[in-house]
Amino acid sequence: MKQSVNLQNYPLAITNAEKVALLKNPAAKRAFEFFHIGRFHQARLEWNYWLSQLSDREKLVASRIAYEAQWYDRAIFTLSKVGYLNDVDLRFPLAFADEITHSSGIYKINPAWAFAIARRESSFMADANSPAGAKGLMQVMPATAKHLQKRKVTNKRLMNAKDNIKLGTKYLKRLLDRHDGNQVLATAAYNAGPYRVRSWLKGLEPMPADIWIETIPYKETREYVKSVMAYQEIYQIKVGQDVSLFDQIFTMSIAQ
Repeated sequence: MKQSVNLQNYPLAITNAEKVALLKNPAAKRAFEFFHIGRFHQARLEWNYWLSQLSDREKLVASRIAYEAQWYDRAIFTLSKVGYLNDVDLRFPLAFADEITHSSGIYKINPAWAFAIARRESSFMADANSPAGAKGLMQVMPATAKHLQKRKVTNKRLMNAKDNIKLGTKYLKRLLDRHDGNQVLATAAYNAGPYRVRSWLKGLEPMPADIWIETIPYKETREYVKSVMAYQEIYQIKVGQDVSLFDQIFTMSIAQ
């Protein structure tokens, strides 16, 4: 449509009095104390107990409190639970900005892409642990980390946000190079693995990237790629990049 992207950002209007009143709750105090000393599991248990006592309006206030405390995943999940989706800063924070920007610069990838991957993978939960065994902020598999570092990487390092971001961005660069700079293919490979993506490309006639995305056999990967592309468009705006990601994708061709 050749129109500028409009994020329709409607930030929550939260008063300081509302935040102060909520933080008097003992469960809230325990949740944030656990969070600040890095005991994230206990923090989430207290958070969930606290949230069970709150109205929808109070949950929105709680999400703002979490965002301001840099507990980004609680803010994101709580907004989603209530169904308020129009506060762009709370839903798409520039979380771990120094680390993501620095590592993206080292590996020469678009930082907006790295933000989008981290947002889709874990909602910036540093100790995220998937059923498949992926670890940390960017959900790096231990085997992938070992391959990247040429040695075993401990779970402690994988759960450390700074180390995880280094590994995740390094792997994104590896996948980007492997697919000749095609970010759509690299994103699909980050989710499904490079060997599966290679099998999907066998015998493929050239086609536009946006059409190829709709042909991805795995629904999970198909939705993953679309989410990451949408999130990257948002993050490109947030970090001040003028070129629309969608203009780039729609002119890109996918071929074997």
